[in-house]
Amino acid sequence: MLNKGLLKEIQILQDVFISDLYCVYLRDISAVVISDLHLGFEDEMNLHGLFLPKLQRDHVEKMVDNIMDRYSPEKLIINGDFKQEFSRNLPQEWEDVNHFIDRYKKDASMIFIRGNHDNYLMTILKHSNIEIKDRLETERYYIYHGDRDMSLKKLTILGHEHPSIVLRDEIGGIFKIPAFVFNNDAKVLITPAMSFFSSGTDVSESLLSNEHFTPVLKHVSKNFRAYGITEEFGLLDFGNIGDLSQKI
Repeated sequence: MLNKGLLKEIQILQDVFISDLYCVYLRDISAVVISDLHLGFEDEMNLHGLFLPKLQRDHVEKMVDNIMDRYSPEKLIINGDFKQEFSRNLPQEWEDVNHFIDRYKKDASMIFIRGNHDNYLMTILKHSNIEIKDRLETERYYIYHGDRDMSLKKLTILGHEHPSIVLRDEIGGIFKIPAFVFNNDAKVLITPAMSFFSSGTDVSESLLSNEHFTPVLKHVSKNFRAYGITEEFGLLDFGNIGDLSQKI
């Protein structure tokens, strides 16, 4: 049973809220940003002999249903890696992508931003007369997936990194908590993966070194603050990643 007092969102800047629903809510432009859905993941794993139950689409759509109920955004921005397979469109991806579009096209204007997994997504989207962009820039926000080294402008919102906080207990057990990461110096916000199957990247290691997947982060300070998403308490402020790595 969830704690009724759990923290559902944190305002990190004016009109910018991170949410326990794995999204960023941009109140001033009535938009939510999500990333790394990786629809069709199970079908791609099947090609490698790993047979998984098809949980991804239901997980993602339940989350987006809750987002729509809570925020009623005019724009739904999918910031890359909407689907899983790099080299082609698998049958499950056709089905899942079209199902997602049909489910939400009446609720919000959908904006798709290209991720490194989305090489062939355009072929599916064009059947719904939807384009895919390399980036989205507004007067205040600069939104792109993060797999390319683009200039940082304004408040930059990235996905791609799949950030998580890794906690280890005294007998060696490991717990991964999906997380938002915010760098106030560079005004960079990284969103957690919405995928059910994404375990996440340990931010206490990746963001404090040059091992991270996001090229542009090499050019910013190490002043990253992490906000974990937990079932028991909602959002938790874990503080500066540098301090967190020392405590762990």
